[in-house]
Amino acid sequence: MWGMLGEPTVFEATLPLSFKRPTPNWLSIYRRQLRPELIGESWAMPTVEPARALFDCVTVLPKEAADRLIDEQLGSKVDASRLLELCELDGGLTGAPEVRRQLTEAAQWAASEPERMFARALTARHCPLPANRSVGPYLCDFVDDRSKLVVEIDGREFHSEAAVFRNDRRRQNWLLLEGWLVLRYAAYDVYNHLDEIADEVADVVRRRRRAKATSRSHAT
Repeated sequence: MWGMLGEPTVFEATLPLSFKRPTPNWLSIYRRQLRPELIGESWAMPTVEPARALFDCVTVLPKEAADRLIDEQLGSKVDASRLLELCELDGGLTGAPEVRRQLTEAAQWAASEPERMFARALTARHCPLPANRSVGPYLCDFVDDRSKLVVEIDGREFHSEAAVFRNDRRRQNWLLLEGWLVLRYAAYDVYNHLDEIADEVADVVRRRRRAKATSRSHAT
């Protein structure tokens, strides 16, 4: 699978829709519309393009593994627009709805694994927040302009360094003085209490958005 997964115990092949033969247990077949111009050669074998390989991986992997694979490969080996084209091409086949969901929930810009998990959890709650955004002179993990909220995910191995520790305090003080609410969570808690944290942040975002909208309407 273009180096996207480790060595398999089951080999996977993509063949035209007309292929109907039975296969042994160690061989898994995908039946797709295959345009000749999209078939290349690797390792002395005909191979489909990386986007097709990723599309088919998503259809068979467990959800957590598929989530991680999409986030790792989008923007590096595979372009999101190409995956969307394959969804249109394979609209009636297995996998297209799942790939569409993945394109909606992908967290490809997260800087770390806990940030990636957190971003997906927020999107699943219909409360996506942009990741790695600048606010004034500072880069923040997650930012919501409408509610003036910043969320920081702190990993112990990075944020315990003296210079980082001091900069975190300067940044937080600057944000608070500029009217931003800053919520900080340890990476450990994201790994172990993801649902609780995502629920809390989504609730704060919605309450602050409503309060600010009400304040603006009263002002006018």
